[in-house]
Amino acid sequence: MFNLSDLNNLAKAIIHFQERTSMSDAQFAFSSHFSVERIHDLKSGEKQATPEETDKLMKFMNSN
Repeated sequence: MFNLSDLNNLAKAIIHFQERTSMSDAQFAFSSHFSVERIHDLKSGEKQATPEETDKLMKFMNSN
């Protein structure tokens, strides 16, 4: 299990958004037009989001 304090702000925002909306990773990926694998990478901290990805995901979460 991961520790939220170890995650970056985008990963935390995704996790909190999914908790608030009860969206699965697959639903979130489909709705935000990202692959499930990319969402997993971002949430786990395995890879960092590009500025464009961060902007797109934050706009999606702020509008839903």
